[in-house]
Amino acid sequence: MTSTTAVLHPFAQLGGYDRSGIRYLWNDTRASKDFAFPLAEAEALAARAAAASLRARLALCVALFEVVVARFETLDPDPYLGRVVEAAWTSLADRRYALYDERLRSEWLGPVRGPLWCGFTWLAPALAFSDDDPSECASALVYLVRLAHHVVPADAPLAAWLDASLQRIVQHHPAPAIGPMEDLFGRHPEWRRGPYIASSCFDLTRPCAPERAHAEVLQALRRVRWQDNPLLKPPAELIAEGLPGTPYDSLPAYAALQPQSS
Repeated sequence: MTSTTAVLHPFAQLGGYDRSGIRYLWNDTRASKDFAFPLAEAEALAARAAAASLRARLALCVALFEVVVARFETLDPDPYLGRVVEAAWTSLADRRYALYDERLRSEWLGPVRGPLWCGFTWLAPALAFSDDDPSECASALVYLVRLAHHVVPADAPLAAWLDASLQRIVQHHPAPAIGPMEDLFGRHPEWRRGPYIASSCFDLTRPCAPERAHAEVLQALRRVRWQDNPLLKPPAELIAEGLPGTPYDSLPAYAALQPQSS
């Protein structure tokens, strides 16, 4: 993997727009203080998303970050960005696939690398810690919505894509009904996250087909070259952690993740 374009999905291009220049304020000491998109509007969008499953809300965070990466792919082709995107989507098959990673702020400064650093720095804890603290996902979603609106030109159809994506995850990937005594000790986080969601959910040129999500996620897993991505764990490590099946080559049915009644 030598560039970000190796793993970006077509939806991240938002149909194509002029990405050649910088037409927004950026100061690394201020970051979100210069965001024009209102915080209250971003919080309202996150509130709408709350009706969707945690896995779907995390997928929307990943999709938003991918839109930000696509915005800058001609200005900063750092392969790390493509690796983050690939690891993030892979972690939505099972959170154990991806390593938690942070980067020095001093290496990601300026109006291009600064927003990218902010993006993956907010995304990483959402993916890693939202099972125990759902506010991580909510805060990441609010931030990534505002970041994307800040750096993507106003003439790009970001707002329409985001609204349609929100509608899709709420309609097709609602939060699962979990009884108060089910998984009382939180031992089945992958079940609690909700059914699998494929990246195609965010491709508005395709119908959203949740019944195909398992097959699409499995296909994506099988395409992953974990040897080329240091943000993904090797199979032996995943087996030692108890990942079911064959890493990168199998995916349990969502129903099989549910706790069994005693």
